[in-house]
Amino acid sequence: MLIAGAPRKALGRAFPRAVSALGAALCLPALVLAACAGGAAEGRSATAAGSPGDLVVRRGVFQERFLLSGELVARAAAVLSVPRTRVWQVQIRWMERDGTEVAAGQRLVDLDNSSFVADLEDRRLRAEQAAHELARLEMETAAAAAEKAFAVEKRRSEVEKTRLAAAIPEGLLAARELEDRRLALARAAAELDKALADVEAHARASAADLALKRLELANERREIAAAEAAIAALTLRAPRAGVVVAGTHPWQLRKLQAGDTVWVGLPLMTLPDLSTMGVEAVLHDVDDGRVRPGMPVVCVLDAHPGARFPGRIAAVAPMAREQSEDSPLRFFRVDVDLERVDRERMRPGLSARVEVLAGRRPGVLLAPRAGLDLAAWLEPGAKAFAPPPPRALLAGGGARPVRLGPCGPHDCVVLDGLAPGERLRRAEDSGR
Repeated sequence: MLIAGAPRKALGRAFPRAVSALGAALCLPALVLAACAGGAAEGRSATAAGSPGDLVVRRGVFQERFLLSGELVARAAAVLSVPRTRVWQVQIRWMERDGTEVAAGQRLVDLDNSSFVADLEDRRLRAEQAAHELARLEMETAAAAAEKAFAVEKRRSEVEKTRLAAAIPEGLLAARELEDRRLALARAAAELDKALADVEAHARASAADLALKRLELANERREIAAAEAAIAALTLRAPRAGVVVAGTHPWQLRKLQAGDTVWVGLPLMTLPDLSTMGVEAVLHDVDDGRVRPGMPVVCVLDAHPGARFPGRIAAVAPMAREQSEDSPLRFFRVDVDLERVDRERMRPGLSARVEVLAGRRPGVLLAPRAGLDLAAWLEPGAKAFAPPPPRALLAGGGARPVRLGPCGPHDCVVLDGLAPGERLRRAEDSGR
């Protein structure tokens, strides 16, 4: 929310509905008031040298203050997001309370891993079965290979025997018997070649079967490892010590909580670096140009109103954006750098009031605000388009129209209608 004044000529179109809710709590004419730019006169808003209740018009220095609202943010933070797994959407089962101080390695978020746990047991059973099948196939293959190797050796010995029988010189045996021995040698050699081919074919077939079984086992083990990694990844732990800040639901604009369904890549929690704290404020588009980088500011935390933190405007966004999808209001983001950081008090998300010290006006005529009748001037409704001028409540009775410049919590700059030294009466006394 932006709290600031505007030139008087903008009063009619900017004011109608906002001021009555803010009232005097935040510099009554705060949000869009023409004559009240939010400021304070140096020295006190003064009672004069007469009785303590006297309100005296005087000359002094007026410090213009332009009020913005914002919140503390950390420029650097460790972000914990939904990990990438084969399941796109998961449910939050448990998460650490927002704002809790945690130690490194402490559990922060538990995401639903039931689908991985149920599948993991099935995968382990299938992997065990695949390992048994592989072992059985390896033994059967080794036994068959040994049998075929024995057959080869047997055929080879038969070849040697028939070769010796067929090596007898001609003339020592009948030609027919010698021819039979030579035919037996050829048959033994053919049987040996067949046994060797059988060994080679069996080796190729068994190698393919074993490779397939090993591939199935490796695939099951890979799925087990992936499931175990997913189960471990779905429990998010703190990468370092710090204060946790729960993430915001992207369209419901609330803090994430247990039971929410989230998806891969969505930030769930952050651990901000408290040494990089700053303020992110908003400037409504109707006040474009009134805040510039380099302007000094004083930040006051709503949770610790007694502490004031000086700083400077670091940057103003070049383009305005909508406050929400269903709101026509537009604003600029304003980044504020703080001169010092209080790690004990400052937490990301705490609301803050930013007082922009826009400028000083020395030697201006100041009237105590308590002696001015601003009610008609600030009345919302039809009169906002042609408001009656404010009035000064004279100490001797009656009221006089005046023309005012910017106002602060205690004083208003008088442009016309009063002179130095004039006394006013309090507005609450006007009915007496």
